[in-house]
Amino acid sequence: MALPVRTRPKRPWLPWVRLGLMIVAVVGAGWGALELGHRYLGLQKLTIEAITITGCRGERLAELQTLVDARCKGRPLFWFDADGLRRELESRRWVKGLILRRDPPDRLSLVVEERKPLLWLVRTSGVYLISDDGIVLDRASAGNLDPVPVVADPSSQSDEALVRLIRAATALRDRQLDFYERLAELRWSPKGPVAFLEGLEAPIYLSRQDPTRNIPNFQAIFLEQFSDPAVRARARYFDLRWEVEGGYVAVGNLDLEEAPANEAKTD
Repeated sequence: MALPVRTRPKRPWLPWVRLGLMIVAVVGAGWGALELGHRYLGLQKLTIEAITITGCRGERLAELQTLVDARCKGRPLFWFDADGLRRELESRRWVKGLILRRDPPDRLSLVVEERKPLLWLVRTSGVYLISDDGIVLDRASAGNLDPVPVVADPSSQSDEALVRLIRAATALRDRQLDFYERLAELRWSPKGPVAFLEGLEAPIYLSRQDPTRNIPNFQAIFLEQFSDPAVRARARYFDLRWEVEGGYVAVGNLDLEEAPANEAKTD
């Protein structure tokens, strides 16, 4: 008579249990080795003890330092919530970008890219800084009075006009910095961007297509012919819109509808 064959019941979960036990053993052994190293060999723990932030200063630096210290100090260098920290920092309007670097054994480094103020926007609700990508940054305060041009004319503050002025100001800042730094105000008119310099009441009409056109010629003529305040006060306008042979600049009558023929023409 044949004996019955006994078979073991299948346990599909057994390999996973073994794998879990193996992982626990490896992690435990690693943790034990680290603790022994910390206690007897002088090895440092991979926890955040020092945090450095560069790329900003003043109140902004103090704000970020306080926030990052509270979130990260004493946390494991490679196990803290870096994505959450990045989202929280970049939620601030003035933070354009962030580079986060871990420097073992205990240092966390952050490099902040700030949005740079391009224009002051003066409205009845307050005065605001605007960056070159159109982001409204901060209200005016004693700590952020940057010397940038003002947009105060209400007709220049519509969305379309403001976008055009931001483009014009960006071109002037990037390609004619000396001129941009002397600007007191920018406006938008049917003829294009209009600039006002400190100490000069006459408007300067810039090209709609290329706001930097003829600016070197204007600066040369201004120094040669309009350094005297009495002469400068008689100029009613400077028109830099025209591409004239020799790079001439028109001065005087604003009713020109074609390129002027002579340099520094006054009425």
